[in-house]
Amino acid sequence: RTRADYYTDAIDYTRLKILDDFERSPAGQGEAARGEVHIVRRIPGYKKIRYYTHENIGYGNIHLPDQEMHTTAVWWQMAPEALEQRFASRHEALDGFLGAAYAMHHVAALVVMSEPQDLGRAVGDGDARWFATVGSNGRGQLRTLDGGECDPEQEGRFRPAVFLYDHYPGGVGLSAPLFDSRDRVIRDALSLIRQCDCAHGCPGCIGPILASDEVRGFSPKQAAITVLEGLESHGAA
Repeated sequence: RTRADYYTDAIDYTRLKILDDFERSPAGQGEAARGEVHIVRRIPGYKKIRYYTHENIGYGNIHLPDQEMHTTAVWWQMAPEALEQRFASRHEALDGFLGAAYAMHHVAALVVMSEPQDLGRAVGDGDARWFATVGSNGRGQLRTLDGGECDPEQEGRFRPAVFLYDHYPGGVGLSAPLFDSRDRVIRDALSLIRQCDCAHGCPGCIGPILASDEVRGFSPKQAAITVLEGLESHGAA
């Protein structure tokens, strides 16, 4: 028996490939879509999260078999030319997409009246060539199919997407109403981040952040706002 001031949470690497798209719609300077996806989920370790403040205070390694499933998802992508205009580097864009995905995930669960665990989230390219995750240093990382790290600046085609998927094999019908509410998800996620009083980002808006603005050279919170502004459909009801 021990008295610990933290709990553990899985480090989740999710590789996702689009199999078919059922419907698409413009979304600001990009597009939103709904379709069928194939997911490979790997859990290489766990994070130690402090009670009450939800700070990330460490991690440990574990070895478990991969989990695979087919399900339905909604995803948002920004046009590559808009991405280049809005961000000084691809690292900044990557951190922005990861922060935006965190906010969108929690907003989406409220919108479709589900538990956050009923929806999964991922940031990747949709072709399963790479996926994004937050590293132990608090910064976004690009990883290949075998889990190796790669440099986003060296990628020929860089078009990250935020995926929110039905966290059950085959899906249980969450993606259709989520696609119908796609504009509200973006709008409410923007409001959530803008109204948060934190400086760099926190578990209440874009997720646990370890690296400060000074370390990154940019604000991860502002990067997430920039992503969502690029996907916002102005004049949407």
